[in-house]
Amino acid sequence: MSGNSVQPRRIDQRVARTRGRLASALIALGQTRNIDDIGVGDLVRAAGVSRSTFYAHYLDRDDFLGRSFAGMIAICDELARREGLTAHVLPVAHVVTHIAGNEAFSRRVGPSRSMEVMLAAGERSLRRIAETNLAALAPRLPPEERRQTAAFLAGAFVGQLRLWLQNDFRTAPQTLIVTHRRLAAAVLAALDAAPTTPFPLDRKPAHVP
Repeated sequence: MSGNSVQPRRIDQRVARTRGRLASALIALGQTRNIDDIGVGDLVRAAGVSRSTFYAHYLDRDDFLGRSFAGMIAICDELARREGLTAHVLPVAHVVTHIAGNEAFSRRVGPSRSMEVMLAAGERSLRRIAETNLAALAPRLPPEERRQTAAFLAGAFVGQLRLWLQNDFRTAPQTLIVTHRRLAAAVLAALDAAPTTPFPLDRKPAHVP
């Protein structure tokens, strides 16, 4: 029994260590190189792992980029929970602070094709986090409204990140954080104040022929 419980833990630690080395290699290489020019060969050499090890964890380079970005968001969410920041739908402050702390790398992400791969995966992760947090923050929301609200807030935050990255960090990190929190709070307040009024199924909006 004890042997079976120890072995998976060791495997998990090895997996986390390998993925961490690859993520660190990407950030290190991205300090001075265009993100789109960094291939799998570059990553495995910098991380000190084999190609077979890389492909044991990821389907391809885009899968690595997306899952690494989503993994960063998951870590930020875990940190926010540990710090008791449960009043916010998303771990915005931790995500923004992490990106700002890797500014040289992040500035190269903005103009790259890779940015959309990373943001798409990040948005999926953010939707899951938002839906979980909304269950506690807005328990009266019906499940489908909760899902739609989670998609709305996650998409809004990703839109802010895209603008921030593409505009070369012109917005101060704190401004981005405060703005998102204010807007998210307004969304929750509006949902709490307004009763659910579904659109009549027998009517179409005026612009639909």
